Amino acid sequence: MTKVSFSSQELSLSKVWQWYQRTDKALDDYQTEVINAVTSGASLPDFFGMAKDEIIEEFAWHKDELDRLVSLNLIASAEASLRIDYFTRVYEKKKDIVSREFRLLYKQKGTRAALDDDLLRIWKQLHPNCKPAIGDFIGALNLRHWLAHGRYWTPKFGRAYNPKEIFEIAENLFNVLPDDFSWAIN
Repeated sequence: MTKVSFSSQELSLSKVWQWYQRTDKALDDYQTEVINAVTSGASLPDFFGMAKDEIIEEFAWHKDELDRLVSLNLIASAEASLRIDYFTRVYEKKKDIVSREFRLLYKQKGTRAALDDDLLRIWKQLHPNCKPAIGDFIGALNLRHWLAHGRYWTPKFGRAYNPKEIFEIAENLFNVLPDDFSWAIN
């Protein structure tokens, strides 16, 4: 089977989080700037004829979109880290029990191993103490699927997610897995 060539362009959870915080603050600052300008009588083409409440509503929509895109990016970052770990264990022929199971899986499915049904299933089977954190992450994967496939159906997540919760779910997963995943966080 052909090996996956790593791009080295994956982002850590912290890098995504830092970008989110800066972008969120920039949106807040821009909203304040726009409201001040419109209140003082300036004419801004993008906000022409809008009342303060309409401007606030417009920025709320942008912030909601930012939250969704950051949530998707956080989950994708965690997925990339889990897949890099999988391929690294296979390619380096590591001897621990997870690596041996991953090699057996790779012989069957190669690069087409599913994140939740294959990789996370193996982690749960071999390290039952990780089940709650894995379960939380699998729940967040439903948000990822909904976002990645265009949000055309009404989702049933069982809970609401925001970027902070997604960050914490992924961070917790990497903290409870028995190997060092600090590289995926930092």
